[in-house]
Amino acid sequence: MIYTTKPFRLAAAAFYRIAYKLHHKIFLRPQPPIQTPVIIVGSYLAGGAGKTPFTIWLAKRLQEQGKKVAVLCHSAAWDEFILLQNSLSHSAKVIATSNRYSTAKEIQDKFDIILCDDGFEDSRFTGAHRICLDWEEPPTSWTKLWPAGPFRSLKQDHDESEIIHIRCFDADSQTPDIRFYIKSITNYIPGKPLSATLICGLGSPKRFIDDIGTFAASTGIQINKVITRPDHDKHFAQVVQKEISCGNDIIISQKDACRLPQTNLEHPKLHIAIQEIEVSAHLTLHSS
Repeated sequence: MIYTTKPFRLAAAAFYRIAYKLHHKIFLRPQPPIQTPVIIVGSYLAGGAGKTPFTIWLAKRLQEQGKKVAVLCHSAAWDEFILLQNSLSHSAKVIATSNRYSTAKEIQDKFDIILCDDGFEDSRFTGAHRICLDWEEPPTSWTKLWPAGPFRSLKQDHDESEIIHIRCFDADSQTPDIRFYIKSITNYIPGKPLSATLICGLGSPKRFIDDIGTFAASTGIQINKVITRPDHDKHFAQVVQKEISCGNDIIISQKDACRLPQTNLEHPKLHIAIQEIEVSAHLTLHSS
């Protein structure tokens, strides 16, 4: 999505800001701390920050340390729930819920750590550890809020003492703390020519498109067409089926693959981009 400062978008952002403040004052007031440690993986971005992939990575690392982990995601993000379940079947208990705080309160005695995929703005979680995936400096002006900009909240909305900032971008000659990249693509033999349509239904399609472009540059893949769809798109399967019916090879993300029926997943012209996370050996956690 291209964000502009057109008057109607700025007016909508101002309305969003008012609604955000009222919602937190009425419904998301700070509550008693959950007894089990809570880690929230979030971002200032409205979508596409890599929260779910990083949540999966972190849950596996915690499980390797012998921790019993529960992962909470919002029930509306049904594709993310499927991705979490598929990725963490042996590492953590994945629970979809419309109220992360209430669910965390119910299960707090059953797990060593409760990990939330998103929920960065949920101020009911007093004392939680919040991991923020930063793709640029945290915003401070309401004019950068959705839909005038890509952000859901501002830096001043949060207690910085609770936040662990993880840098996902290059800045001031510093390399990122973590790097997302495409490791491989299914149903594809490296070096063999492949012309395909890229279909993306993620919160930040540009980042995925750029990652595919980087992978394609070193292989025999040529992207002929790019189709973007909304995040959590319920019509994604129909779009994919239409392209396959036209005889086109399709490249999609792992999250987008969770929206497809098994018949599509088994089709030889469907290619799923497998993403990996590279974490710096000298990970710097920024406290401000």
